[in-house]
Amino acid sequence: MSLEELSIGNELKDSFKVTDTWIKNGINFLGDIDEFYRERSALEKEYSTKLKDLTKRYFDRKAKISSNLSVGDEPQVTPGSLESASLVLWNDVLTQTEAIAEEKYKFSLELQSKISGNLVNLRSKCDRIQHQIASINEFLVDEKKRVEDDVSKSKKHYDALCQATETARDKNQKSPSDKHQRKLEEKQVEMNNGKNSYLIKINVANRLKDKYYYQDVPEVLDYLQELNEDRVALLNKLLTNAGIIERNSLDRVKEKLHVIDKTIDQNNPKLDVAMFIKHNALNWAEPQDFYFIPCSFWHDDESLVIKEPELTELRRRLQIASNEYSKLEQSCLDIKQTLEESTTQRKQDDKDKITLKFDSHLQNSLRILSQFMKEDTNRVKNEVEIEIIQNFAGDQDLRYVAPAVQKKSRFGFLKGGKKSSHTNGSGGNTGDVVDNSDVHSLRTSHTSTSLNSNLFNLRKLKSNATTGSKSGTSTGTVARALYEYVPTSADETKLTIGDEINVVEEDDGSGWTLVNGAQGQGLVPTSYIEIISRQQPITTTTPTKKSAPPTVAPKRGAKRIQYVEALYDYVADGDDELTIHAGDRIILIQDDSEGNGWTEGELNGEKGMFPTSYVKKI
Repeated sequence: MSLEELSIGNELKDSFKVTDTWIKNGINFLGDIDEFYRERSALEKEYSTKLKDLTKRYFDRKAKISSNLSVGDEPQVTPGSLESASLVLWNDVLTQTEAIAEEKYKFSLELQSKISGNLVNLRSKCDRIQHQIASINEFLVDEKKRVEDDVSKSKKHYDALCQATETARDKNQKSPSDKHQRKLEEKQVEMNNGKNSYLIKINVANRLKDKYYYQDVPEVLDYLQELNEDRVALLNKLLTNAGIIERNSLDRVKEKLHVIDKTIDQNNPKLDVAMFIKHNALNWAEPQDFYFIPCSFWHDDESLVIKEPELTELRRRLQIASNEYSKLEQSCLDIKQTLEESTTQRKQDDKDKITLKFDSHLQNSLRILSQFMKEDTNRVKNEVEIEIIQNFAGDQDLRYVAPAVQKKSRFGFLKGGKKSSHTNGSGGNTGDVVDNSDVHSLRTSHTSTSLNSNLFNLRKLKSNATTGSKSGTSTGTVARALYEYVPTSADETKLTIGDEINVVEEDDGSGWTLVNGAQGQGLVPTSYIEIISRQQPITTTTPTKKSAPPTVAPKRGAKRIQYVEALYDYVADGDDELTIHAGDRIILIQDDSEGNGWTEGELNGEKGMFPTSYVKKI
């Protein structure tokens, strides 16, 4: 992969802290260089002795901070004697300074005004941008913590409602009465509403978790990378200017200064990034999803309660979420388009002609990015709420009728002598015509999560990463269809047995892969295809373990996921098997419907078969 394709956001997962520290080291490094030229400006009047002492001191300082500047404060791999390209350049500058120590230096004022002053200006602007990026990350972290706290609070509230319901049931059993029975029913409704709220918050938290780790944090990291590259590019330019000033005053050291120029030309801003990534890459595992934890004494599952009167509350929530989603969807699209235009404009800027005004475009993009992330977070919350309610409700009518509120007249009697018949809570009709202004049809589905995910995903603009990154363009991988598949939604595509297709986005653990084939681009079940090389001839093959197409894994957030719990340890004996350990919570992909003794599941992003007798459903 070329240097131009390097992306910290794609290569280093959840690494804002170490990257931000590395960026700060680079910004603080400008202070060292600034201090160097200030001291040199004063020493130019005193000839070579003090100049040699100065360069020696800075050689020592460079040696102390070499590792920190090259690979950060906490690298995964120690660099040894290796130094970053910027430090190699800096080393060359000091070496050439020693070589010209015998010459008079009458250009101290030029060094003071044209080099040192600009370094201070550059450092100040880099500091402001770094703080702006840090504030965005702080918002993301706070939002993530708040959502996690909401899940925890919702769980406690749900447990309290379960306890209250259990108490009411005990009272009714000990002394049955209509009053106690009504009280029990009321408590059950409150408990079910609390459960629904708990489940919704779990799904929202999971979706925001994915957004945080795969979109928001990588995007912020890439802005830190861009800041560092701009800083290095400007540092190159300022050092080049220092060399030009020196050549004008000291013709006799021109050849030695040309050595500095050559080193500067080799100091591509991406080189520092490449070394930092290489020495900070770590095996990162995505945190596990949140899942429903039932009350210890009130046995329940992770399904929404869709009977009345709970369904009416879900209808109300669905209406509110749908109204908000429509506004946020358009707002996000508009902001995203503006952000893409701003990003395109920045990318078109010639880095060789970069000036100290570079911060205006970058700050503008960061301002738009911050606005987009806030809007998109709210959009995802409403989208998930719509999805889970619609998917669990099935074919039930989800129209919601706001209760009519009657106002009293000046004499205290209720206004309006006629009673209009409205649609009841279950969507039935008593026969009278319902005022359309009070009925909001929410049958429109917003469950095309894959298309929406790509539509609002900023990361698809980034180049492909070399290790475990998601891509918005073709990965160069070729797959073959093992089964025929007929799409069930607009974001899917058709498969015919034997079709050769290009993989656009590999499976991210959801059980679905984005491909581009003869029928167009769309999602297909990962279990329906196999990866092949481009040179491999196309032959129709069928799976050895199953004669029928495997069960399609549910899309994330689109339907309920079934889990099994491992009872014993099992070590995979083949590439198509999955290693499990007792107590593991495994996503069920294909049940042992044929009775062959094998079940297919997914654990930590890996899919495979394992003995059915080694697990139990939960």
